[in-house]
Amino acid sequence: MNSPSPIVQVDGLTKLFPVSKSLFGGPKGYIHAVDGVSFDLYPGQTLGLVGESGCGKTTIGKLLVKLQEPTSGRILFRDAGRELDGAEEDGAKVDGELHDISQTKGQRLKDLRRKVQMIFQDPYSSLNPRMTVRDVLSEPLIANKLAKGTELNDRVVDIARRCGLDVEHLSRYPHAFSGGQRQRIAIARALVLRPEFVVCDEPVSALDVSIQAQILNLLKDLQQK
Repeated sequence: MNSPSPIVQVDGLTKLFPVSKSLFGGPKGYIHAVDGVSFDLYPGQTLGLVGESGCGKTTIGKLLVKLQEPTSGRILFRDAGRELDGAEEDGAKVDGELHDISQTKGQRLKDLRRKVQMIFQDPYSSLNPRMTVRDVLSEPLIANKLAKGTELNDRVVDIARRCGLDVEHLSRYPHAFSGGQRQRIAIARALVLRPEFVVCDEPVSALDVSIQAQILNLLKDLQQK
């Protein structure tokens, strides 16, 4: 039996942030937020990054979902829903089933957004205060043309309930919820697309113990599927 291929391969990932500019306009130096990080992640596997505050864990997460551009290195992602034939399109360098998303642009990047999601640590800044919970959970499905009408409503209600939210919560705005409830909304938003790869930035730190177990079990269930 052939061993499974990794769904994500990170090779020599580096991210430098320039320090204040010098007299001649160039940076005085750089902060090495991420410096030569490499790892493989296989389907069904959980990888935990552990370290002190400010060591670059969140930066790695943002690089993996293309919220920041790496200074150097490669991020290879295996598209489980599509065969890749070695072609190069929209800046994505393809190598068999794994393609380098560090330079992904255009339609390829839009497709990637459906399959790679991030759950942020701070639920207060990651939700739009002008959108109801229903709108927050519906927007990813509508933007990616994955559901509409009754199917859209059913998927929104299902993921809301699985993340510990009631149907009556869907008509409310984020300011009406506690920090733990807001985080459940943020988690539901990431999971409503049924992504293949999820980056979690301390996703349950704002929840009480019982809800922590519920959310972790939900993530585990989706992982097994």
